[in-house]
Amino acid sequence: MYSFTKKEALAVIHSCAVAYEENLAHKNLMFVITHGDKASFFEAGFLPRNFLHLTGVKTKYSSVDFYNMAVKNKLNEDSIQLTSDGIANKKLSILPALMKIYLTARMAGDYDYSKSLLVTDKLAGTVTAAMGFRKNGSVYVPNTALNTDLRDIVHRPVQKIAVMFVKPKQDEKYTNLTYIAKGVTIDDAILQAVLKEKTDLENMTAAFPIPRKSTENNED
Repeated sequence: MYSFTKKEALAVIHSCAVAYEENLAHKNLMFVITHGDKASFFEAGFLPRNFLHLTGVKTKYSSVDFYNMAVKNKLNEDSIQLTSDGIANKKLSILPALMKIYLTARMAGDYDYSKSLLVTDKLAGTVTAAMGFRKNGSVYVPNTALNTDLRDIVHRPVQKIAVMFVKPKQDEKYTNLTYIAKGVTIDDAILQAVLKEKTDLENMTAAFPIPRKSTENNED
């Protein structure tokens, strides 16, 4: 495992804080998961105070002050402490890959409590990096970043992420589709109960052509 110097750690923290501000802060992310012939979802809410937990560093500042200083590139080497347990090294090594988790996550699951020092509820990510979430009211909030294969720390079977959406926290419905798995269409019957409740299908947008069954049928 690579060992970061404080200077290197600060470079990662500053760049990730800017990415967090642009991509995640004050937004909600919805993971729609398929398992067998059923679909379910969970929502994650991202606030400035959650960022510190993802870095693994110790600091004299409050979580909000730490984040604001990180976004403005105002942290210095006296601002952080890298503990001897290597947790910050592990988190910072994969943190950049998680700043667009609404594009990159492919799997999710319930934490299996296999690690004695890790407290989290749900995880989403890939075979190389995962973000953990704790329940907070009606949504989950990010509380850890893990340099691990998600499949090794969740209950089986691992759940496939079918679609993901992002919205500003204050919006009622999701309209921004950020990911849809190969072979899945937005019209799939298995998804409809979730999508009708949580999204505005008539005003759906995406950075790619949204796959629909009707389109596929017209091409045959």
